[in-house]
Amino acid sequence: MSYTIKFVSIVVPSYNEEGNTKLLAEKIIQVMDSLNYAYEVIFVNDGSMDNTWDVIENMSARKPELKGIDLAGNYGQTIALRAGFEQAKGDVVIAMDGDMQHDPVYIPELLKNIEEGYEMVGGAKAKRPDGIFKSFIANIAHHIICRISGVQLSYFGATFKAYRSYLLKNANLLGDSHRFLGAMVARKGIRVKEIPIEIKTRHAGKSNYHLSKMFAVIIDLVFLKFFISYINKPFRLFGVVGGIIFLIGAIFNGYYLFGSIFLHFNLRVDYVAEFLFSIALILVGLILISFGLIAEIGIHNYYVQGKHSPFVIRKKTGINQQL
Repeated sequence: MSYTIKFVSIVVPSYNEEGNTKLLAEKIIQVMDSLNYAYEVIFVNDGSMDNTWDVIENMSARKPELKGIDLAGNYGQTIALRAGFEQAKGDVVIAMDGDMQHDPVYIPELLKNIEEGYEMVGGAKAKRPDGIFKSFIANIAHHIICRISGVQLSYFGATFKAYRSYLLKNANLLGDSHRFLGAMVARKGIRVKEIPIEIKTRHAGKSNYHLSKMFAVIIDLVFLKFFISYINKPFRLFGVVGGIIFLIGAIFNGYYLFGSIFLHFNLRVDYVAEFLFSIALILVGLILISFGLIAEIGIHNYYVQGKHSPFVIRKKTGINQQL
């Protein structure tokens, strides 16, 4: 099923990318001007400590397709992407990193596949300048994501993906969940394709990815499982687990109480630890059940009352200033 692209939005989160922003913008413009699409490029300055925002403002003044969002603080790549997605006007949205590791030369192929009927087209690394240890950790994370999400993509990690915009409407990106955006979207059974890309060495500046962040990815997989399976029905997680623990505690507690009345158990002498443990299980179960109920009410209120923005915009350029 073919698809006609009306407008393309390219969202680029940038943190301390003064040495990369201008060159990346020039490459994107060169590629997009050679194609027959109306487009915009939204650079999101994520609280940079250098002159990244000045570069974005200067470029936007000369080229109307270049736009900028200046966040009032450093919120992280996930929130920067979310800010760009919420401002994007395109029916197709492309996300890419601002460090020159994603080559705009692949953009035509991403869009070509969208036009052929795919709803998400992602870059799968053909080659990446990583060390053996980083690659090993990344591969472990990848296999875990596949198992948790049920989505068989060859590469989840790259930000460089094209989406039909309706897939991003309720993405509700928080924390570091941009790492799993492909899995969060693809799990819905949409038409997905991957194309091989070469992830280049950073052109300028320092990498923001360190070993601690790689381990954080593993930890964030817990969030991915919760999001995929229980985000709209948290009581099924906390209520079921709490109910099982409560039931186990109640059975043991009932057994010891029955024994003390009819079987002459001496709880104070022989079974005090076991009896107290059964009470603890009952309390833990009740707490989890209560937490599940509170979470269920919270999810309900969230959707009824509407979303609250997790970021603050200091300034925009090339975009309607009315928030």
